[in-house]
Amino acid sequence: MAQGGETLDMRAILNHMTVATIAGLMAMGTSSWAAVAPLGPEELRKEASHIITGRVLEMKSRTRKSKVEKTIGIHRDRVFTISLRVTGVAKGKGVKQGEEIVVTAWQVAVRIPPIPGPQGHFPVPKNGEVVTVHVASREGASFVPIMPNGIRIESPKPPR
Repeated sequence: MAQGGETLDMRAILNHMTVATIAGLMAMGTSSWAAVAPLGPEELRKEASHIITGRVLEMKSRTRKSKVEKTIGIHRDRVFTISLRVTGVAKGKGVKQGEEIVVTAWQVAVRIPPIPGPQGHFPVPKNGEVVTVHVASREGASFVPIMPNGIRIESPKPPR
């Protein structure tokens, strides 16, 4: 009878070890990032290298393989290229009123399997809208807004 009890104890231990191993492997395979919390107005102003206001002249988007998510799976981001006519500069140098600049933003298009992590910029403006962009950095000639809420839409509807 003692052998039957020992066999049950051994099975329980092996089951626990199997569950722990699977849980550990799953944890290693998932992204350790979390969604980025929106910043308040003071934090945006402090973090921004430039604060630029302007009217959206053109907005194009394309979907590409994610540069943010690198775990195993199918991960695509929608990248927005926004042409902006500058109407004001509240912070930063090298940008003049009337100049046309390019702002690059992104949002998640596909995450398979679905995993937590940065979701990109929100909101993304439409043609004709007036926006204020709090810039985090530059990529070449393009300005990159602070994530996730570095673009603020000033005009609710594009003028007709």
